[in-house]
Amino acid sequence: MSATGDEGFTLLEMLVVLAIAAMIAGIGFPRLQGQIAAQEARTAVAAVTAALRAARAQALRSGTEIMVTASPDGHSVQSGGAVVVALPASVLVRMESPIGFHGDGSARGGEITVHGKGRHVRVSVASATGVVRS
Repeated sequence: MSATGDEGFTLLEMLVVLAIAAMIAGIGFPRLQGQIAAQEARTAVAAVTAALRAARAQALRSGTEIMVTASPDGHSVQSGGAVVVALPASVLVRMESPIGFHGDGSARGGEITVHGKGRHVRVSVASATGVVRS
């Protein structure tokens, strides 16, 4: 131990460091939340697109019509009556009418709109070909 008392930190120094850390966290945290919400929306679009393509493939394999619908609350997508995509709370899906894929690969055309924080993406299905595009 030194006789001058130069060791350690004063309470004032610690408070200044904590105040600076709090300001940095206050600036960075909202940006991080926005990036997380945007990533959830991108992931939801990919999942909905994959579910539609899987439903078309199932219709082709089985030779029967497979219906894809959105739940009334908009937090899931169902195919053949089973939930195939459960969405995070920050993402909703809307569709005007169910999309049906026929056994020959064609479809009842339509679209699903995926609503994320500040982002809206339409995933469409072509009637004649059943091709899914986002």
